[in-house]
Amino acid sequence: MNSKLAPLIALVCLMVPLAAEPVVRIHDGSAWKEIDDAAWQKLPRAEITAKARDGTDKKFSGVPFAEILKLAGAPAGNAIRGPEMNRVVLLTAADGYQVSFSLAELDESFRKQNIILADQVDGKALDEFEGSRMVVSGDDLRHSRWIRQVKQIILTRPIIPAP
Repeated sequence: MNSKLAPLIALVCLMVPLAAEPVVRIHDGSAWKEIDDAAWQKLPRAEITAKARDGTDKKFSGVPFAEILKLAGAPAGNAIRGPEMNRVVLLTAADGYQVSFSLAELDESFRKQNIILADQVDGKALDEFEGSRMVVSGDDLRHSRWIRQVKQIILTRPIIPAP
């Protein structure tokens, strides 16, 4: 290796961590938006006590999905009716696993308990297996939609096949 390039390469390697990966990416139907850690920290928080995968009650803390969807310009509350009732939120994990919720079921006016994108459990950051962000849906009887390591959120509509 050219000894004159080594300091330049070292400088580039030091700068790469400065370009932090977004907490999550959101597609609003027309463009991607990225939520970085600074924006994440400013969002309202909620707590949910729910049965974890191990069967014990745990307190999860994070951001209600309704707040995240506001960043994507999604309708909320009384505005979710008529044609907005078929909107879908598709979540994708780091390993490609995907789950979906209807927009209505992520809105606080349709449920007794919030669905949150959790970043803490019992006051501590989620572990490596769960990743930095995990969906917690306390009303779900199964954990199949408690998607771990959430990387992207897409607000979309189902594609209806032609008759």
